[in-house]
Amino acid sequence: MKAYTFSDVLIIPKYSDVESRRDVDISSNLGTSKNPIELLTPVISANMKSITESDMAVEMRKNGGLGILHRFNTINEAIKDFTIVKDAGFSCGVSLGVNAISGDHDRFDELYKAGARIFCIDVAHGNSRLVKEMTKWIKNQNYSDVYLIVGNIATFDGAYDLVDWGANCVKVGIGPGSVCETRYRTGVGVPQLYALQQIKEGLTKQGKSDIKIISDGGITCVGDICKAMKYSDSVMVGSFISGTTETPGKVFKDENGQYYKVYAGSSSGEHKSSNGAPTDFIEGIAKKVPFRGHVKYIIQEILDGMRSSFSYVGALSLKEFQEKCEFIEITSGGKVESKI
Repeated sequence: MKAYTFSDVLIIPKYSDVESRRDVDISSNLGTSKNPIELLTPVISANMKSITESDMAVEMRKNGGLGILHRFNTINEAIKDFTIVKDAGFSCGVSLGVNAISGDHDRFDELYKAGARIFCIDVAHGNSRLVKEMTKWIKNQNYSDVYLIVGNIATFDGAYDLVDWGANCVKVGIGPGSVCETRYRTGVGVPQLYALQQIKEGLTKQGKSDIKIISDGGITCVGDICKAMKYSDSVMVGSFISGTTETPGKVFKDENGQYYKVYAGSSSGEHKSSNGAPTDFIEGIAKKVPFRGHVKYIIQEILDGMRSSFSYVGALSLKEFQEKCEFIEITSGGKVESKI
């Protein structure tokens, strides 16, 4: 059995009636008919400590995407960040862990009182008992306006369980991120494009096509985002927008006079140490990334690339793109030729 990821395939061009890329609508509704979450650009900033706090969440929404605030802070700090975004006139997501004893039930209650409605249960292995208990606990609160994103998983069985427990949206990706070393250190994972395909097709066969899918990790270029959208409703990005003005942290200068920021995985030793967590079971790294200016320019690059990709297959909307998009496997020579 072969399991492909983004660099293994290309999108096949097809006949197109699209006269201008400006006519292409790449928007996606991540939410439900009752609680729509309209994304003009279907991109979400990763709920990582070195990626999304209030500045990033505001800027993502201003540019048609969505930010999900990280959970590696106190409840009061989380409420403060959320309130800044809300007061700016924007919606955003907030993150939860799965430990009631350490305050995740309280975090949910207080953030809900503050006005949060998009919640993301965020752990490395979403198909687990603690995630099941947390998801069911939230659903048992009987808030009809809560939209629940749960992850991460990489199999249809995992996605089916999350939906059965109450998830409105599943976050897909075990180990594809650039600062994640889960696959290297544990041998566990599923190539991202294959995981997305199996989950999308499996949910559709089960009559669960209303369940939304976020592809999380493995993005190295805009083309990867386009490929992920064949099976996804949105793509979460971390390293792709790291080093921008809106990411948390200071800008430093290295020994060569180049400006940089620090980007750290949630399971890196640096990240765990800064949160007072034990530094065993390290499955991520921290690295310097060049300072890259405002994130809006990267979002515009994504928007332009997606519109162009849609036009190459003759699609004017995301629905059309998902229907028309077909992949072809490429060789090692094809990868060199394609610069991927």
